Amino acid sequence: MPETGKAVSLEVVEIELALGAQDIVADGFEGVLQKAAALVGGEVVFNIRAPEDGDQQRIAAISVSDGAADQLVFVMLGNDGTSLAVSAEDDETTLLTRLGKDYAAVMKGLRPE
Repeated sequence: MPETGKAVSLEVVEIELALGAQDIVADGFEGVLQKAAALVGGEVVFNIRAPEDGDQQRIAAISVSDGAADQLVFVMLGNDGTSLAVSAEDDETTLLTRLGKDYAAVMKGLRPE
């Protein structure tokens, strides 16, 4: 969850709610990401393995738009395989934010028009 006192965007809340409505045991992490992204009109940008020495086993990014700009929301799968944490772009995720934006731009450029 975002820190107390920090503003949380509607997109982050929507993704948290969409993720909460999914069954990670039945659908797996990728399935949960895809279903949640579809519910909020977003797109899974990446789903990568997290560093082995951390508290998460996977880190994913979902790109959502508020109509004016795209925003990346990060979803982390805990080492227990069932807990999810959601984080918006911030100073702590600068590297992931840059990776996500670059990857999203490449993927949009590869789509047929």
